[in-house]
Amino acid sequence: MIRKICICVVALLFLCGCWDSSDIEDISFVIGFGLDSSENEQNPIKHTTQIAVTKKKGVQGVAPQGKIYQNLTVEGSSVQNILRSLSLQLPYPVYTDHLESIIINQETASTYDLSILLDQMLRDNVTRLSPLVVFSKQPASDVLNTNIEGEIPSSYISSIFENQTSTLEILPAVRLGEVAANLLSQTSFVLPNVEKQKNTVKVDGAGVVKGKERKLIGFLSVKEVEGVNWLSGEGRAGVLEFKDEKNNTIVYEVQTYKTKVKPKFQNGRIAFQVQIRAEGWITEDWSKVAHNLSENYVTDLERLASDEVESLVSGTLNKLQKDYKTDVVDFSESFRIAYPREYETMKKEWDEYFAKADVNCQVSIKVVNTGDVVK
Repeated sequence: MIRKICICVVALLFLCGCWDSSDIEDISFVIGFGLDSSENEQNPIKHTTQIAVTKKKGVQGVAPQGKIYQNLTVEGSSVQNILRSLSLQLPYPVYTDHLESIIINQETASTYDLSILLDQMLRDNVTRLSPLVVFSKQPASDVLNTNIEGEIPSSYISSIFENQTSTLEILPAVRLGEVAANLLSQTSFVLPNVEKQKNTVKVDGAGVVKGKERKLIGFLSVKEVEGVNWLSGEGRAGVLEFKDEKNNTIVYEVQTYKTKVKPKFQNGRIAFQVQIRAEGWITEDWSKVAHNLSENYVTDLERLASDEVESLVSGTLNKLQKDYKTDVVDFSESFRIAYPREYETMKKEWDEYFAKADVNCQVSIKVVNTGDVVK
């Protein structure tokens, strides 16, 4: 009899559902983080937490002016202490497992070791390694306060990087886990830069992080980001705009491209042979020439497009090697594969070796289609 009673009690427990569940409206879901510097020496970090509004209108806790998010900016001496202090302002627990974007202000990223700024997020067993990490020359709190109709700024920024197939002027999304790996190995890398405009946020260039310093050391322009994508082969597709001999605008749409980097190490000198091959279409032609399908005309366009890419990568390499002395195009990987023993002795000072390396780029652009309409 006692056994039957025990079985019934256990069965009833299984039928009770999730006894420790919480209503979604009783949880503060964190969507974005913003990191700025404070003028308060005792509390040097200004941390903005962006929370998705889950309450109905008219209920306490809803963001002002009908926004679908609310921002809480707090100054403190540590990120963990700031997050805990949110309990003094919010009626519900804070959950960071839905975090989408982390925005770090330029001044803050130039002053503090990034591994310290991100330490709490990397140690936290709730925060995932998937949030996007970006820089901003503007205060991160301002970027997170952009009034984008019907959008949460953190989610909006994350979604922008889905357009990588449309342009080479945007870097692939860099996630928190990848940033952590680069910081741990002291590998130099780039992070996208975002800029607040009137009612939107725009990706504008990228910030360069020096591996040994683990700090932001400078920025790349939109065109230099395009050069990074050509050199690294990490981009997917996009457009290349150039001029013909009469200064007419020609637009070439890249369908596919591939970058091969061949290292050579001889007599203590490193050299790289970079081969870039692309195929695509002419999608816009502002010239008044009526021979779009002429073989000579297409050959001229291929040459001009190749020259444009060579100019892009040359300018980008000059910035990386001469100004920043950082390898953010991953030439180290091709050298490591080709010369594993030598790389082991060089890896701690790899940026310096990269800065002195000879790089020769060969670009071949193929026009496989000139469009459906012939002038």
